Amino acid sequence: MEMTIIDKFALIFKYISSSFMGIELFILSLILFLFTFLNIKKNNKIVKIISAILCLGFLIGIIVTYKSYAMQSIDTFIKWILSYLYFPSMVVYFFIILFVTIDIIITIFSNKMPKVKKVVNSIVLSILYFCFMAVISIALKDNINLSSTMSLYTNDTILAFIQLSNLLFAFWTEFTILYYFYKFLQKKLD
Repeated sequence: MEMTIIDKFALIFKYISSSFMGIELFILSLILFLFTFLNIKKNNKIVKIISAILCLGFLIGIIVTYKSYAMQSIDTFIKWILSYLYFPSMVVYFFIILFVTIDIIITIFSNKMPKVKKVVNSIVLSILYFCFMAVISIALKDNINLSSTMSLYTNDTILAFIQLSNLLFAFWTEFTILYYFYKFLQKKLD
């Protein structure tokens, strides 16, 4: 179905104006936008709290209203993660390496990052690079098509490299999130 941008806006406007739910969603989104905009302009603590409550209320409202859909979405997400851990995809693996590359560049140029965090980042990111390069070299040496998931699963060495580097990436991500959460709490409590 080919539609122009004007046709798409017309359909959205028709949806908004045709039902009470559409009008209600538009008004709630507009209120959320106004509070967020006020927060940017005024940087007021009350506006921040109201914005956070609105966001959480909106999310809880959606979860309560569409409980079966929310449970199905969470279930599908968990299955996708478990499926990726057991049957990795080279596309996701490549994006992990892309993310790691961006993070190592940030680590290199950051003056505020403590040396301990820089050392941990350097070690973990070097190991992840090694694993990625090993996967590529094994695939080239053994003439394995990396876009074919079946050929990935037939080579135990490639699968071991991918799964162990994914595990390391998950631990490193968790460490980084906890580290920044600790720093945030330390700054707030001091």
